[in-house]
Amino acid sequence: MNREASPSRRRRQRGNALIEFALAFGVLFPILTGTFQFGYAFFVYNQLQNAVRQGARFAAVKSYDSASATPSTAFLDSVKNAVVYGDPAGGGIPVAKSLTTNNVNLNVTFANGVPQMMTVSIQNYTLDALLRTFTLNRPSASFSYVGVYAP
Repeated sequence: MNREASPSRRRRQRGNALIEFALAFGVLFPILTGTFQFGYAFFVYNQLQNAVRQGARFAAVKSYDSASATPSTAFLDSVKNAVVYGDPAGGGIPVAKSLTTNNVNLNVTFANGVPQMMTVSIQNYTLDALLRTFTLNRPSASFSYVGVYAP
């Protein structure tokens, strides 16, 4: 015998589906939000890491024009611009949102009176993920200096 479901029974089934959806959404939403937040943070960190590596490589081959471990303003600015904008001349859009030249640190290591190592790092970069803000003091990259030393 084939009987159609009564209208009240159909309404109860609809109510059950709504309750099941609400319970599943309460579990799935935090999982999806966390996954998105982790993925976005990983993406931005990867952009920062590539920018720092590019800046360190640039510093390692550029003519170093200072007689001490303190680089000249022109050298420092061009390295910072290479990290932030991907261009030593500067300008344009930063490689990562809210990255500025103030977040870039250059450390020159001298040995026997000549530059030996260029280390570029990110300091105090604020990463605004979806629900949380992180402050990063990394990544960093070091390359041996192979450029022309001309103080």
